[in-house]
Amino acid sequence: MDEVAPTLQLIALALVGFSAFLWLRAMRAHRHRRRLELTPDYTAGGLQACERLPSRAEINATAAEGPGGLLTSPYSQTPCVWFRVEVTHHHYREERGPGDRLEVERLFGLHSHEPFRMSDTTGSVLCAPDWAEVNDPEVSVDQFVASEEPPADILSPAQLAAVGKDKCTSTTVIGPAGLTPGCTYKEWVIRPGQELFVGGLARRNEDGDMFIEGTEDDPVSISTHTEQEMISADWHKELLGFGLLPVALLILAAMLILL
Repeated sequence: MDEVAPTLQLIALALVGFSAFLWLRAMRAHRHRRRLELTPDYTAGGLQACERLPSRAEINATAAEGPGGLLTSPYSQTPCVWFRVEVTHHHYREERGPGDRLEVERLFGLHSHEPFRMSDTTGSVLCAPDWAEVNDPEVSVDQFVASEEPPADILSPAQLAAVGKDKCTSTTVIGPAGLTPGCTYKEWVIRPGQELFVGGLARRNEDGDMFIEGTEDDPVSISTHTEQEMISADWHKELLGFGLLPVALLILAAMLILL
């Protein structure tokens, strides 16, 4: 029993550590859920009609092209209202040792800043994604290209010329990308017609256009899920995190007493 005790205590400590992580995640989920519940919901026309704007507003509407028209995503050439691209480089360290693994370095990241419209049956408002957190957008490209050196033109690499609008199998974590130097190219898009739930700061410009936007410290939230779906997901995280930590602490205390 004495030989087993240290192992059981280590397992209990690991469980407490994992439970603490889930507890912190539950705290974030709780704050996020409360903000969703406390922020008023509007229709596009209802928000436009407000004489005194709320500090924050939420709207569920359909994405449509903005004042500047539709965008074209760099890699897949997809017509969209918003896109984001990211390139990571898988490479060996300069001083390699036996059994060296590839390091992953983020080379490049870019997202569109052009405002797009959020439309419903009552009207439309503009969403400004300069500072934005986008939840679960469509993945339009996820491709690994083997290469010792990254391309000179990261935004339009020749290797992706044939990608078109097809999705590619991800090999970022497993497969060739784990063993072969190269780059992983990722692209996310929001197409016109996508139903979105958007929450952020409400502002009206000098021309009378209504914007929902964010700041560096308080980015606008753009989600392909409904408000109720996000609240439900937060509830599950809270139940798991707040419920597991006390159980783990009780198990650890029991082991310390009994062993």
